[in-house]
Amino acid sequence: MRLLIPALLALTFVGCSCQRHAGDSDAAAAPAATAPAAAEPAAGPSQAELRASATAKKRSEATSDAVDTLHRYLQLVGSGDSDAAAKFWGYQRAPRGNEESDLRTLKNLRAFRIENQPPEPLDHEAVPEALRIAVELRATLENGENRRYQGWYRLRRNQVEQRWELTGVSMATTLR
Repeated sequence: MRLLIPALLALTFVGCSCQRHAGDSDAAAAPAATAPAAAEPAAGPSQAELRASATAKKRSEATSDAVDTLHRYLQLVGSGDSDAAAKFWGYQRAPRGNEESDLRTLKNLRAFRIENQPPEPLDHEAVPEALRIAVELRATLENGENRRYQGWYRLRRNQVEQRWELTGVSMATTLR
């Protein structure tokens, strides 16, 4: 055993007859290089990665649904259909007069632009059940007057009906 170790060390420094020389073709090296790659099994995503991906997808869908709900509500408010807009509120509660500024009293809108920030979760769930969405609204009246509003809407997920409901609002007219 003790004699074998020095002999192996000598072969590594000196080389053996089975080593390739510079003149040999690289054709023999190509199949040897692909063989180990083919022998390795294809590694798929782990269970934890699959769960994280599914949770991220559910989170994205939930926030997208909440933003869609808010946009539909604001479109109804902009069109003057306050009865249909009231159905978006939870607890059969409509906003008080000063909560949405004079947004519900606007008539004859020519244009209504809605810009929102990414939803902010109000809970610590993996898929949020309550969100606050900051918005900036631009309304153009028929007479050409432009109005801007800035604030936020609070939404929560109704577990029974599986839909988002508005639960709070704070909007103010912005002077520019």
